[in-house]
Amino acid sequence: MYRIAGILSLALLAAALNLLAWTQSPFNAGVLFSLAGSAIAGLAWLVLLFTTGTARSVLEGRAIGGLNAVVSSLFFLGICVVAYAFAESNDQSWDLTREGRRELAPQTIQVLQSMNQEVRVIGFFLNVDDELANIGKEKTERFVAQCQQYSPLLQWEVQDPQVAVATMEDLGINFASPQGTIVIKSGSRQRVITLQGGSPRLEERDFTNALINVLRDAEPKVYYLTGHDERDLQDSKTPAGAGGILEILTRESYQVEPLSIGTAHPTLPEDADILVVNNPKGDLRQDEIAALDDFVERGGRMLFLLDPWVRVDHGLAQREFLRPWLRERFGIAIDSDLVLSESGDNRFETKLDFDQTPYLDIDEMPPAYRGSYHAEHPITRGFDQLMAWQASRSVSVAEDKPKNVAALEIVRTLPATWGETRLVELQKEGTAVIDPDEAKGPLPLVVAAARERESKVEDGRPRDARVVVIGNSSFAANGQVTFPGNINFLLNAFAWLSESEDLIAIRPSGVSDPPLMLDDTQRRVVLWVSCLLTMQLFAAAGAAVYLLRGRNQ
Repeated sequence: MYRIAGILSLALLAAALNLLAWTQSPFNAGVLFSLAGSAIAGLAWLVLLFTTGTARSVLEGRAIGGLNAVVSSLFFLGICVVAYAFAESNDQSWDLTREGRRELAPQTIQVLQSMNQEVRVIGFFLNVDDELANIGKEKTERFVAQCQQYSPLLQWEVQDPQVAVATMEDLGINFASPQGTIVIKSGSRQRVITLQGGSPRLEERDFTNALINVLRDAEPKVYYLTGHDERDLQDSKTPAGAGGILEILTRESYQVEPLSIGTAHPTLPEDADILVVNNPKGDLRQDEIAALDDFVERGGRMLFLLDPWVRVDHGLAQREFLRPWLRERFGIAIDSDLVLSESGDNRFETKLDFDQTPYLDIDEMPPAYRGSYHAEHPITRGFDQLMAWQASRSVSVAEDKPKNVAALEIVRTLPATWGETRLVELQKEGTAVIDPDEAKGPLPLVVAAARERESKVEDGRPRDARVVVIGNSSFAANGQVTFPGNINFLLNAFAWLSESEDLIAIRPSGVSDPPLMLDDTQRRVVLWVSCLLTMQLFAAAGAAVYLLRGRNQ
């Protein structure tokens, strides 16, 4: 009889735990009835055990080990239940997804550490029992707390848009997303980020760009030169277009517009901060060169992206203007070659890396470069991204550069490359060999130069003219500009030209994991399987073994 009472007690206890897992209510009538029945049956088991004279035999031999195991298991189960109840009452959670575990990008940290004014981050989240809204709020709070470790000037607050109506009106916000709206504000400048989608969160890339925007006093004006069959700034769809850079530059608070230098008044606008010449198919006119001269005297900044030219269209002039002007003013020599690789399936591809191994036999100690990148210049200092450029030309510092110019070759090819100069023959025959008079690798691909000026700007400070010349433009075209190495290098060049050194770093990427959304039934299934099913399977297996042994004896 005592065995029947013991089995009945365990069965009722199991029923109570299963009902508790499915109902999530410890005061459910079925749960309370089963627990009470289990307690009564357990008490009856103890009474029968000690009154029938079998207690001594049960407590001897192997049975004592089984009893200890049962008691220990019950204690362990009780500890698990208490720990689960404690965690539930404190509403603790951990984000173990890939996006929750990753560290902040170097650029985000750099911008936070360089802050010199207070920035308010206001999260408008509805105070409702909505899972998506709560996910967005929790992820945003964790992300902002991570950012606050790098700057005490970052202030975080949460408001309910249904209550803080006056605050929203002051900020000029007419609508708050049900999943969350984030306002980043510093002084009179602010940016609004709307959370949406199946995994609402404050994206690091959006936050960093908004932070850069509100901290800047002005938005640098970038003009893209037109009129020479350059890459189309309005084309954001085809791989050869240049429109993909528009959104990227806008996110970093640059204003971008096309520019055609007219013949009647050949000059650059007064608000021009940076002029981009993106792979013109023909040479610049002499009056356009005069406009560039005037821009340089005003402390202008320029970025040249120049692919190899098989043929340069000089127009009506019988001589070339752009390349001689760059050499005369900045000491930059742009060679008429095509960089080819001595090995590999694609000989036109130039691989750029920060690995120093291929250069060990040719570099002096200590080396000025980290692999392909100059170790000291702001654009490439700390740059650890891979790039692969198609069809590049070499760009170097001329020996006869002006004395008031500081120029540096900041990107170079691998040693196993050379500069092919027989471009017409290469185009016709499709084959190329290294001639004795052709330059061998490593070859410079990018030169950054600054020209000192004697004149002063309006605030009395001298402002040097800066230029970056890159012997490749395809890396900045739609088909390749989104590659991490390409976009980081290009934006580093823009940051150096605009004297925004705090932006020169590896930028955050948009990586997120979709949340696993479970309804109430699915949650109960997960709880039941993880907490009870395994234990009950082991108990059933033990009971089966016990019964089989009993029959065989």
